[in-house]
Amino acid sequence: MTRLVIVAALASLVAAVTPPHARAQSAASTAVRASRLILRVSDLDRSTAFYRDRVGLKLQSINEEFAVFDAGGMVLMLEHLPKPPSSPSGGLAAFTEIVLESADVLATHAAMRARGVQFTREPRVVTSDDTRVMYATDFRDPDGHVLSIAGWVARRAAAK
Repeated sequence: MTRLVIVAALASLVAAVTPPHARAQSAASTAVRASRLILRVSDLDRSTAFYRDRVGLKLQSINEEFAVFDAGGMVLMLEHLPKPPSSPSGGLAAFTEIVLESADVLATHAAMRARGVQFTREPRVVTSDDTRVMYATDFRDPDGHVLSIAGWVARRAAAK
């Protein structure tokens, strides 16, 4: 029991004398950020063509199992499932949506539609702040994954 008390006292002492910047560095080194998103697909060639040619993401690499795209600060990976499940997953997983942000969402919508992306609706206002409104619209990829494009538009431009 005395050893436990001594160890606890030493741990408290070390924590007390550790400078705040060192504690902050330690917390920063354990912080996480999203870096990759992996979608399972039934036909890698078809899905690669969709994300490259219709959505407009830059293909970084491809092999028999994965296609890797630069998704602007995050990596989107398509993984081919040799034997896809016979039915889609149920539960909350079926409601996952990938949001792609655009600096000019209305122009991106028009360009993607011209490349054959079929949107479920026209871009609509989904939120706003004092100076901007956010437009969004969604679509599905060949395997039924829900994606959307979203972007902020200045209130003055949105009113036109």
